[in-house]
Amino acid sequence: MNRVRRITLGAILVVFCLGIFHADIRPVWAQSLTYTVQQGDTLWDVCEKVYGNPDLWPKLWEMNPFITNPHLLKPGDVITLLEGVPVLDNAPVTAVKTPAPPKPSASVVKPPEAYDFSLLKNMDALGYLSLIPVVPKGVIVSGESEKIMLGAGDTVYVQVTGSTATAGDRFTVCNVSPLLKDPKTKQDLGYVVSYLGRLRILERVNSGLFKAVIEKSFRTIRKGDPLLAYTPVSQCIKLSKGIPGLTTYIAAVEDQKVMVGQYTTVYFLKGSAQGIEPGQLFRIVQEREVELPGEKKKTGEMTRLPDAERGFCLVVSTTADTGTAIVLSAKQDIPNGASLKVMEWTTVPPFFSDIPSCPKE
Repeated sequence: MNRVRRITLGAILVVFCLGIFHADIRPVWAQSLTYTVQQGDTLWDVCEKVYGNPDLWPKLWEMNPFITNPHLLKPGDVITLLEGVPVLDNAPVTAVKTPAPPKPSASVVKPPEAYDFSLLKNMDALGYLSLIPVVPKGVIVSGESEKIMLGAGDTVYVQVTGSTATAGDRFTVCNVSPLLKDPKTKQDLGYVVSYLGRLRILERVNSGLFKAVIEKSFRTIRKGDPLLAYTPVSQCIKLSKGIPGLTTYIAAVEDQKVMVGQYTTVYFLKGSAQGIEPGQLFRIVQEREVELPGEKKKTGEMTRLPDAERGFCLVVSTTADTGTAIVLSAKQDIPNGASLKVMEWTTVPPFFSDIPSCPKE
């Protein structure tokens, strides 16, 4: 049976009494340990070999951001193991002596970490909510073949407004929803713009008409789909603090879904003009009221109850007056129209421990 390495109290006392205990001697579990990747290893295997617990692989991945795929490790790579987690007695690890890091100055504030959300959601395909009619930059007029459904690698012909495109220019292929109603006021709201893919101009055919290739497709692309100017989207989000007390609500949901769950994209009615920016966290809450019996109040007068928390979401992009967010946690189904309130936090929520960090620039 495997036994966890440990230094007993007696051993420490012996070392101390012999006069050889000094500041640079550290217990095994406090040393920096590494593991050298073997052929066929995965992070799951490494955690099984080293800790006897394969479920620790997400934390080990976060500790080693150079790893791009936890299931395809390169033999010979050296993985830095988790600090403070005991290793098995027969674990094939190497201890590395490292000096204690200097204490940070009281005036230095550690910047928020950036997290890579590309494994949870296709960040290029999130889209946005537009409160005004969308004016496209062009349209797909035909495919090179008779195919109805188009995808990555297909050649298409596009018409570009103003004939302003040149070879190498990129455009986002999109779909614009019908005019939506506000879930709270029932008044006209706006349009959800969904991103279907991306294409690149190859050459001009004639005035206003261009030959292009679809580089990426997130959903099925068809003749007649409009084009928008392409703007690169970062896969990394740096957490930031929101304005205390700021509130809004979910105004629209991807694919016009009625209910919202984890990793659903939602859109809300506030944006950069109101101080909202990517990286801010919002609590998703249900506001509750009750009519108390036996009190001298007007009929129908309600008393507020504490909010019921349904989950939380992360802002990933904004326009001037709208925002796009990903639901990271959902305790139960969330309705369109649910209230959003800025989450005030001092330490990063535990959920983020399972999301890999982006390499520091």
